Amino acid sequence: LEILLFFYLSGPNGLFLAGDPAQSVVEGTEFRFEEVRGVGHFVGSVIQKPKTVNVNFRSHSGILNCAGGVLDLMFTHFPSSAKQLKKDKGLFQGSRPGVLLGISIDQLNILLGDKLKGAVVLTHDESARHWRRLLDDYKLVYGVREAKGLEFKTVIVLDFFREIPSSLQKPWRELVLGRATQDFESSYPLASTFLKLLYTGVTRSIEKLFFVETKSSTAGDATMRWLTKKDSDRTSYATRNNINDVEAMSMTSDEFISEGINNAELAQSLDELGQAQLLLERSIWCFEQTDIIELAAKARIHYSSILFRQELQPPYDEKSANDRAVIEMRAAQLIESLTKEGLFFEVLNIFLSVTPFLSSEYAKEELEKRFIRKIRLAGREE
Repeated sequence: LEILLFFYLSGPNGLFLAGDPAQSVVEGTEFRFEEVRGVGHFVGSVIQKPKTVNVNFRSHSGILNCAGGVLDLMFTHFPSSAKQLKKDKGLFQGSRPGVLLGISIDQLNILLGDKLKGAVVLTHDESARHWRRLLDDYKLVYGVREAKGLEFKTVIVLDFFREIPSSLQKPWRELVLGRATQDFESSYPLASTFLKLLYTGVTRSIEKLFFVETKSSTAGDATMRWLTKKDSDRTSYATRNNINDVEAMSMTSDEFISEGINNAELAQSLDELGQAQLLLERSIWCFEQTDIIELAAKARIHYSSILFRQELQPPYDEKSANDRAVIEMRAAQLIESLTKEGLFFEVLNIFLSVTPFLSSEYAKEELEKRFIRKIRLAGREE
């Protein structure tokens, strides 16, 4: 009826409509493009075929990949719930959403008052008032339906899965873990509504998205597993964050990795060893906030090399033969470790720092000929 009134009021060919059938989340309403065109023909308007826009100007790829995973569930198990369109592509790359499981209300209040101040909290519409009260009258709490059509820099989807009705907790678990039966759509039609709500909530975010569950639940635990699981053909949709570190909650794992790499690369480019040491300490801390232990190990080896080079800074003290032998041995061990990690630039730095302490010209010449020269040549080729 509303669409019909729009057509009558706008006159023939005077109406432009845009919409996403996967976001038809207002209770009692649902639309298909074909039905809208049918109403237009009824009133004598000439309706063009719908044009599909698949470039998303709001959200980056990290968020859109997660939204695409929700659409996959919807179109696989509820093919009649909405017209299947191509997935959106973002103009920019970005970090995956973060997952926070078991966070307390106090921790969340601290975050919203400091590191995530200004973040919008999305809940089920019927729970929005309840959460506003629990979060110290935090003003930026919206129901998902209430937030439809809006966009926010940082979004927290709060207890969405725990608050799915008890009758759908186990079916939802089977759905996200790939165990749904062929009659799932007819047996649990309400699940498609919650998928649409989830998709709508995810796509409100511009830069950062967090899934926060304050307590364990059948649907919540299964969804967290689905979100953070890697498959052979894709990375996980989200990354698990450390709830014991408030600082960590302000960034996702991908952002920590990016920040860690930036600090490590900057440390490698500096001649001032004290500053390089500080940058690598930050880099190691960033990597330790993620589950990528290889990057943290690599940064620690680089850090050990910087400390060793600081010990060898001029002016040189008189070293005994035994001291020189120890320095030579430590240098050899570090060079081996740095080479395994691909830190060839630092290998050259170690060589230059340790050269005054090598016990013989023969050792220096052999190291230069058999090892260092090859690294320099490889660097020029790159």
